[in-house]
Amino acid sequence: MISFQNVSLEYRLGKYALENLSFDLKSGSFTFLTGHSGAGKSSLLQLIARLTRPTSGDIQIGNIIYSELGVRQERALRQQMGIVFQDNQLLHDRNVFDNIALPLIIGGYQFDDIKLRVNAALAKVGLEQRGSEKPINLSGGEQQRVGIARAVVARPKLLLADEPTGNLDSEISQEIMQLLKHFNASGVTVVFATHDEHLLQTYPFQRLTLSNGQLVNDESTQSAHGSRKRSSTRKVY
Repeated sequence: MISFQNVSLEYRLGKYALENLSFDLKSGSFTFLTGHSGAGKSSLLQLIARLTRPTSGDIQIGNIIYSELGVRQERALRQQMGIVFQDNQLLHDRNVFDNIALPLIIGGYQFDDIKLRVNAALAKVGLEQRGSEKPINLSGGEQQRVGIARAVVARPKLLLADEPTGNLDSEISQEIMQLLKHFNASGVTVVFATHDEHLLQTYPFQRLTLSNGQLVNDESTQSAHGSRKRSSTRKVY
């Protein structure tokens, strides 16, 4: 699903946000992207989302090779992705329904389809009765649920989550985690950036660990066969 081959991101001459990353993530996987603050987690997600271009190396999502993408193809690529931000980035002058509908409107969907998809997304995140409200009237956890609904309303194959529980208490963080697990169980590939040790210890998902922009070996999480081992490779499955 996601392949990085010797990818680097240089932000100043000789200074790298990410340096020589190589890894592969399978379709349908759930991966924790971990590391200290400033390790490069957000930069890596931005590269996957094609919001930033690598200085060197190759990135491939499915059959799409980023270096061969034309401008018109980028829009189609991003429609296969959903992004959940730590601070929601909701439009506070729009109601919940309109916030969730935004990717569909940009994508040129017909109103009847938009209505069906938004209502379905609201139901999945447990906000069926809140579509007409403004985000300011919702709790922090509810606002994050709106962000998740917006990210999945176009039924993406890939969901990128950048510290989505960073501003939430532990109980609400668990609720958000359960939502993301639900979407992953339906076949959506999830990459979840976090430094929340409680989540990392609670959920046995595979990890990519960054340190100062470099991918470091880490203890692999429980495999599909239930075994645990020390990882010595940068390929993650």
